[in-house]
Amino acid sequence: MESLPQRRKPGRKSKGARVQVPVRMPAEFHAEVERISKRDGIPITDVVTRMIAECLGRPAPDYCQPKTPSKQEELPLTKAS
Repeated sequence: MESLPQRRKPGRKSKGARVQVPVRMPAEFHAEVERISKRDGIPITDVVTRMIAECLGRPAPDYCQPKTPSKQEELPLTKAS
């Protein structure tokens, strides 16, 4: 019996082994974390993970770093179809 080649799963790359930790925080903290999340283009959980890493004196995972805007050029539209 012939085995099929392993296909990559669609979707985002795995972030590795993680655990879920429900956290309650003051509303004003959440508002600030949400602003950072939107500014950096990453989920709130990644912002909190980065903050925890910084407090522990450890490097934050790459996925917690701010996303850089796409440097893709805009194509000129010469006429409408």
